[in-house]
Amino acid sequence: MRFLTISALVLALGAGSAAEAANLITNGDFSATSLTGGQIASLTAHNYSGVEFGAGQGYIYGNVVTGWQSNGASAFNLWFFGDGSEKTKDADTYYSLPHGEAGQRPNSNYTGVSPNGGAFVVLDGDPGFNGALTQTVGGLVVGKQYDLSFYWSAGELADRKGYVSDRLDVSFGGDGQTTGDFFNTHPYTNNPGNLDGDFKGWTKVDMIFTAHTTSQVLSFLSVGTPAANLPPVAFLDGVSLSMVPEPAVWGLMLLGFGGIGAAIRRRRGLAAA
Repeated sequence: MRFLTISALVLALGAGSAAEAANLITNGDFSATSLTGGQIASLTAHNYSGVEFGAGQGYIYGNVVTGWQSNGASAFNLWFFGDGSEKTKDADTYYSLPHGEAGQRPNSNYTGVSPNGGAFVVLDGDPGFNGALTQTVGGLVVGKQYDLSFYWSAGELADRKGYVSDRLDVSFGGDGQTTGDFFNTHPYTNNPGNLDGDFKGWTKVDMIFTAHTTSQVLSFLSVGTPAANLPPVAFLDGVSLSMVPEPAVWGLMLLGFGGIGAAIRRRRGLAAA
């Protein structure tokens, strides 16, 4: 009976901790969009690997990524299926053929989708064409800490050469943090071979924020150099936000597991006797 009581206590504590750790982000893997089946079939038939989504410039698909807003009149952000087609096929954008330039896909140094898998987004870092990707998150507890987790990388589109740097600036409820700058080893100032810009490789990032209100805006902004013809881009996937468990909860859980171990040892001793 004692063993069962301790087990029940630990299970209850674990359930409470799991509830606290629930992901509060909608569509953090970017798998859901408002694209219709007919639109997707058309995109696939025309060899597109994704779409542009933004608020201005006559962009084709607007804010189609469920739960997220691509803000700014000139914001140029891309959503990719994440099925590998982005290695050889462009996203359908305002600048794609027949509208204009080709090359609206990751450059030749791109190594593949994130560890999260599936769809992902690419955010332009050109100061003249960047715009924050945002989501309003509710259900927060004022004063509690939250762990923001995501995968990101830096790179360049296939029709560009030699960016200098890129980073993601992240804000939540007015508090800001940054991934730090990634610097290209073939910048435009020292790129005699006209080499493609680096692909940083996917990295998981964790940031801790404190909630100031019960509802706050989460924002990702790609910030790069230089502007105009050599813009870098930031890759983003697997966004998750969950409450950090209270230290007291973890302490009680450890105590409970210790009690289970002691009970098992006692039972084994009695059985041997």
